Amino acid sequence: MLIFCLFSFALALPLQGADISSFPDDIFVPSEKAQFEKAENVEQRIRVYDAASGRIQRGLEAAITKEDFQTVPDTLRLWVFLLTKSLEDIESNLKAKKKPRALINYEIQVRKSIARTESLKIRAPVDQQDIFDSCLAEAEKVRKRYVEILFLR
Repeated sequence: MLIFCLFSFALALPLQGADISSFPDDIFVPSEKAQFEKAENVEQRIRVYDAASGRIQRGLEAAITKEDFQTVPDTLRLWVFLLTKSLEDIESNLKAKKKPRALINYEIQVRKSIARTESLKIRAPVDQQDIFDSCLAEAEKVRKRYVEILFLR
């Protein structure tokens, strides 16, 4: 029986964490990638997601401020991809009744990022308004799901 339990644990262990190879190479900087690989639980990975999301958001704001709109659509898609993948990881691996402070901070950061991106959207060219709208709508859906996890689960 003990061998069966250990074998089951060994098989389930890889399923516990998000696979870093499922993320594009440019989503994490080397320091974030190292932290992600060392993360032992979902709470530590949430901190990495938070840092990466903030960094991507700052890059987006800088590009819009400099009126470098060529990079904006890809940056928006990358940000939404990060949010979506982090949500999948959080939903599948967060088991505790008490929600980690890292998730609360991450939701706050995402909410503020959405608001800042909405305010910067007016500077974008007309042909990029649709990508802003779709990415912001997707980001808001993910953020609402974070809130549900925090308060309704």
